[in-house]
Amino acid sequence: MKRKIAAGIILMVIIILTGCRESISTEEVYDEGLAQLEQLETVSLSRTQSLRAQQQTFRSTMEADVQFEPLEMYGTIEMSLLDLREPLQFQMYLNDDEWLSLPDHQGATWETNDREQFDDVVFENISSLLSIYKPYRHEFLMKEVDVVFAEDVTEVEVIDEDEEVDLELEENENKKIVAAYEVSFRGSDEKYKPLVRSHLEQMNLSELQGVDLDSVMESVEIERIDMIVQVDQETFDILRFQTRFRYLVEVLDEFHVIDESVIINLRDHNEPIDFDQLREQAI
Repeated sequence: MKRKIAAGIILMVIIILTGCRESISTEEVYDEGLAQLEQLETVSLSRTQSLRAQQQTFRSTMEADVQFEPLEMYGTIEMSLLDLREPLQFQMYLNDDEWLSLPDHQGATWETNDREQFDDVVFENISSLLSIYKPYRHEFLMKEVDVVFAEDVTEVEVIDEDEEVDLELEENENKKIVAAYEVSFRGSDEKYKPLVRSHLEQMNLSELQGVDLDSVMESVEIERIDMIVQVDQETFDILRFQTRFRYLVEVLDEFHVIDESVIINLRDHNEPIDFDQLREQAI
């Protein structure tokens, strides 16, 4: 009799725990993750960005430590263009008043740039990269995954919940495995044009002379819009997200196929950063 009672209690606990785990909705995961991102104070991040427009191709990679309020950032950046024989590499320091860069060549010193000319949504308003999808969150899909971090913030792997995690990976002290919710979205209909408008605004297209954004939007034909975000199951910190925009648009009487992909990895959320030490190591 006691065994039956014990077995019943265990079964009840399993049912309760399973119910609690499955009770959170996709919208709640997205909202909680976005709220954490909006309140983020410091973070180490990497960004890989590629942009193709007609025959022009731009690609950049960045690793950075960031404090958002007040803004302070130190990072390393590599950029390549179609007409550049070798990638442009440099280190960068940024705060609310300064924009300094250190080219990657012998004898280089820190150079001062016009701070007013610097505009990057990752540092100015990183949450806007995901908040634009909020009106469509009832269309999101969700599954559970494992996010694997290596020592390098750029080395991140996502493993589906149905896949087996390598035992050697679990025992590797240089790897960190985090259970996450993966929220995703894909759209191609005309009703998603507001997302394209936000994307064009983030690229500062409306600031080009002679460009009327309302007229530009009339020409937009969407091929695909994708968003995938991994959210820590315990803390709801956003660990990784990627976006993809591909659409046709007419700008200044010319049609362009815009194809942009962005991947951002985040780690060490709200950990203290010694920017003085980082800058000293760079010199």
